[in-house]
Amino acid sequence: MRRLLPAMLLLILAAAVYAQSPDVAVKIHAVLVDKDLNQKPVPHLALALQRSDAPGPAISLKTSLDGRAEISLPPGSYRLTTPEPLEFQGKRYQWEMEVQFEGAEASLELSNDNAKVTSVASAGASPAAEDLSAQFKLLRNSVVTVQTEFGHGTGFLVDPGGLVITNEHVIHKSEYLAVQFDEKRKVAADVLASDSEKDVAILRVNLAAYPDAVIAPLLKAGSEKPAAAEGDRVFTIGNPLNQQKVLTTGVVSRVEPKAIISDININPGNSGGPLFNSSGVVIGVTTYNQQAKRGPGLSGIVRIEEALPLVEEARAKLAQAPMPSAELLPVEPQESYPMDALRGLGPAGKTERAPYVFSAGDFDVVVTTPAFAYRVYLERQRELEKEREKRDKKRGDSSAEITSGEDVKNWEANEHRPKITITVQPQLKVKFWASMASTDRRVRARFKTDFYRLRLLCGGQEITPIRPGKVQFVGAETSSAEVNDTTYVGIYDYLPDAISPDCTQITLEIYADKNSAPTVKTLDARTIQAVWNDFEPYRKSRTATAAATPSIAPTDSPKD
Repeated sequence: MRRLLPAMLLLILAAAVYAQSPDVAVKIHAVLVDKDLNQKPVPHLALALQRSDAPGPAISLKTSLDGRAEISLPPGSYRLTTPEPLEFQGKRYQWEMEVQFEGAEASLELSNDNAKVTSVASAGASPAAEDLSAQFKLLRNSVVTVQTEFGHGTGFLVDPGGLVITNEHVIHKSEYLAVQFDEKRKVAADVLASDSEKDVAILRVNLAAYPDAVIAPLLKAGSEKPAAAEGDRVFTIGNPLNQQKVLTTGVVSRVEPKAIISDININPGNSGGPLFNSSGVVIGVTTYNQQAKRGPGLSGIVRIEEALPLVEEARAKLAQAPMPSAELLPVEPQESYPMDALRGLGPAGKTERAPYVFSAGDFDVVVTTPAFAYRVYLERQRELEKEREKRDKKRGDSSAEITSGEDVKNWEANEHRPKITITVQPQLKVKFWASMASTDRRVRARFKTDFYRLRLLCGGQEITPIRPGKVQFVGAETSSAEVNDTTYVGIYDYLPDAISPDCTQITLEIYADKNSAPTVKTLDARTIQAVWNDFEPYRKSRTATAAATPSIAPTDSPKD
């Protein structure tokens, strides 16, 4: 027994030493080399580490935007795997290997050389189409929508610090600036650098709100290889019209010192987006479209070399500039207003406008809901139908009437979202003496004031709009009036519950300019109730959808 004690003591001491061994700081870097020998980090790559020399659950982690992951592990042998394969340039990459981590630090690089590589094949798809599909999947989360008071454009992420490149004309003079990542996530943005001559601006956002972000690879400054050549295939991902993240392809037509000319189609909303070469590297910023009399015309793209100095200027400000908020802003509902509910909304006569249309000081205000807009639309359709019936009666013709079903179908084609739109327009003032002196008997008018900003408040708390829009109204002429003046019209969108009877007092604050006191209008109970009632079908639809959706029982969370 005495002989066994020293041996047992040695085993106990050895076990204690092993248990107290310091962890290893493991650094993993996932990077692939593309067809043009450019290194591309692999963001959001899921990794699993399973201890080979001891039982226990697998450890899960993901690479960051720069393709790196760090973790502290006890020393020993591990099996590293990637649960989900990565598709890149027409190939599928997956890693599976045995690794030994020892010492204070250990590094591991996942690359083309140590990956299991297979071809991605789809029935009927060409290799070029497969490659483009893979590029789109890899890069779409680098593209964002840039929203302003005056509309929207496209931008793309170029730095893990949250830097976004877009066109300067997209954000020009707007006091409202937001970046929308996808259908559900939108945050405020700041401008760190801009150049109106180059038509480039660098914004900053807080990427804590968008863990799925991808950094678009930029053509390196001073690269020996030219950015593009005539005939090269290029593509862009942008937000044209009211669409999000649309892929468009084209060919380089001409390369100029500061611009690239291409036949790629750039529509309103595409401005500020990335122009990628066939390897998925950004070579330009999509900027404008030169329309031809026939055909799609040509598009102008600012070369990325023009933007790189501004990117460096913005990077130098990252440490000093305050980080924008990661708080999510309201976004437009993705579902449509329930169309079946509209069938019973058609009025027999005139639509009651009083709850929705009113004045506030020198402004005319319209509060629009999908139901109210449909009633006005249907009333107008019936007025047109009556006029047609009168013409047909004179000609002895009998034409079929427009049915309510057709009306709903036409309305549904517009995909009306369940939101409240508040329109504010300065009232017109007749120029009395100018009208009296007029030889064509047209009224001369100008606007009484200007529109600068609108605030909707519940009590004293401002309700954040989905988008605070402004549209410039330029003077117009009709057969009865001439408006030789210009102003802005406010068009603000809000979520359906922004106007609710639950709020004791709802007020509008309308500002004519930046410094003047606002015109204050308290909404009466009739308006509030009418708006609230209009969304009752929408609320019922959401409740029914929620009730029909099966709930998923939560799984037990892993123990710490």
